[in-house]
Amino acid sequence: MSVMRNTIKTFHPAYFAMVMSTGIISIASNLLGFNGIAYGLFYLNIVAYAIIASLQLLRVRMFWSNLYGDLSNPKLSLVFFTTVAATNVVGAQFVTVFNQPEIAKVFWYFGIFLWASVSLSTFSILFIKCDQRIEVVLHGGWLIATVGTQSLAVLGALLAPKYEDAASFVLFSSFAWWMIGSFLYMILITLIIYRLVFFKVSPDALVPPYWINMGALAITTLAGSILCIQIPKIGGPYTDFLGFTKGFTLLFWSFGTWWIPFLIIMGIWKYIFNKAQFKYTPLYWGMVFPLGMYTACTIRLSQAIQIPFIANISKYFIYAAFIAWAFIFYSMIRSMIKAIITKEPVAQKEGKIAEPQMIPVSKG
Repeated sequence: MSVMRNTIKTFHPAYFAMVMSTGIISIASNLLGFNGIAYGLFYLNIVAYAIIASLQLLRVRMFWSNLYGDLSNPKLSLVFFTTVAATNVVGAQFVTVFNQPEIAKVFWYFGIFLWASVSLSTFSILFIKCDQRIEVVLHGGWLIATVGTQSLAVLGALLAPKYEDAASFVLFSSFAWWMIGSFLYMILITLIIYRLVFFKVSPDALVPPYWINMGALAITTLAGSILCIQIPKIGGPYTDFLGFTKGFTLLFWSFGTWWIPFLIIMGIWKYIFNKAQFKYTPLYWGMVFPLGMYTACTIRLSQAIQIPFIANISKYFIYAAFIAWAFIFYSMIRSMIKAIITKEPVAQKEGKIAEPQMIPVSKG
């Protein structure tokens, strides 16, 4: 019981990224015709979401002071947007994989509640309490705020035609979240590039959090693409937005594609040049999610702008997502088994490497 209690006490919000990763790879698999994998990951994700959400709720009930401490920690606070993204990704699975939009609506409503709660609390705490320097606290994981916001736009856009009389309002709401998420990305990525260029970053801090640089753009592309696809179905004043939405969606996809080789170079620098050893942490799900999201968003973009050859990228990229998911899932299970054997809570075992380590030293 003490192991379970300590696991709840030190539970890391990044575990919701497992649900995000599993869900989007399930959706991408469904779009590419891997139906068996899509359904298998769907059922696995329902179980994973139920377990992880339960642990988080127990932490709220049993260890509120610890949870508030994480919310007040600028390195961790915005990571709580994973709860929003995970909820909406599961909802998107119910629409695209299982064809149950009424169940998906429940997840969307809950996602809206979580988004309002997390965004108001985390940003308010950051505005009021954060007194640390940018090079100490800022990392790519801050872009989870964009991911969580865009997940509402994705699920809302998918569900909009299902609302009949309220379809126009739901699509409008999705447009609003898409633009909020896009604006957050532009602000945060400017600060992140500044931090990467002008301050030294330790090898341990690189790779997992910074893959969200691409993942946030990928989900922004997915949201924009689905909006483009849904506009002709709903019509009205939104038809005037179609050209604007297509153009910016292609812009986001292009920038996301640009990030991929740089992220690979960062990985080579960390694991080959600096000979860093791989040690599993939940942050590594932040690498899997962008691979699945890029696969899904590229398919949807090809449909939205009616350029079919772009979809060929996804036919190959999906295998990278499969391999990454399988490897991180195996590493997670192996880490859990070791924790059970040693009677040490998983989250505590990973605590030393769960947060990105920043070196506040100027490159000059």
